[in-house]
Amino acid sequence: MSITVDHLTKSYGSKAALKNISAEIREARVTGLVGHNGAGKSTLIKLITGLIYPTEGSAAIDGFDVHDDRKRALSRLGAIVEWPSFYSDLSARCNLALLSGGYGKAYDKKLKEVTDFLGIGDILDRKAGVLSTGMKQRLGIALALLPDSKYIILDEPANGLDPEGIAEIRHLIKACSHEAGVTVLVSSHLLSEVEMICDDIIMLSNGELKAAGELQTLLAGRVRLRVAADDGEKLKRFLEQACSEGRPWITSAPETAENSCLFSIPPDADIAEISTLLFQEGFALKHFAPEPQKLEDFFLSHSSREKNR
Repeated sequence: MSITVDHLTKSYGSKAALKNISAEIREARVTGLVGHNGAGKSTLIKLITGLIYPTEGSAAIDGFDVHDDRKRALSRLGAIVEWPSFYSDLSARCNLALLSGGYGKAYDKKLKEVTDFLGIGDILDRKAGVLSTGMKQRLGIALALLPDSKYIILDEPANGLDPEGIAEIRHLIKACSHEAGVTVLVSSHLLSEVEMICDDIIMLSNGELKAAGELQTLLAGRVRLRVAADDGEKLKRFLEQACSEGRPWITSAPETAENSCLFSIPPDADIAEISTLLFQEGFALKHFAPEPQKLEDFFLSHSSREKNR
């Protein structure tokens, strides 16, 4: 089963925040939701969690419509949208009970299971106000997991954390999915983190769906070469001209860094032939190697920010 959105549109007056979005958040995987500020990420999360109603289309969890069959749809969904402000004078334990509405033996058993899994069992009786940012983030994930959640949605879970804290949250998110079998949707601006933890991505730009699917498959669709030669400026000018002329072996203008040129080539291009071509053009190559595409490169090539947004 999965979370699905079908032709989802949300408008505020004449302004469309989301335009005809269809996508699937697959079971027991980590899906990254990425896009620039104003791309529609928060709107999509609020529609999936039933906080707002769509103008058109629908969202469903395990086949149950979020708005028409709200109770069954949301019964196993935990979400932290714009991370919670805990009551600073109450203990972590009291905060979880109060905010989750949990009580009784079944809740106590689930609380122990979740807090042991997240490594926060020993801080439950401390006041929330004295906890570090990292511990508060873990407390937020615990709150999302407590309803016996099959699905959790985390909005910018690494906000305010130092590198060590980011690494810890990264490990916990992967463990939630790959060890506990929870389906996780993570909205984040940290593309390098998304690339490390996510199996799939949904990319939005100006309210439109720009890409969706398995991350590694999407990244594999673009092949790049990094090349360096004795005369770097001459190489750059040659590649720029080749791109402007539409030669079939180069599909993007070269980017220059550290005395080398990085450019895209067609997925079916013969790399050896390109090397031979450059040699025949008189370039003494110092470096010539394919380079994997990063999510940041993919994002920048597919996303555009409206000037007045």
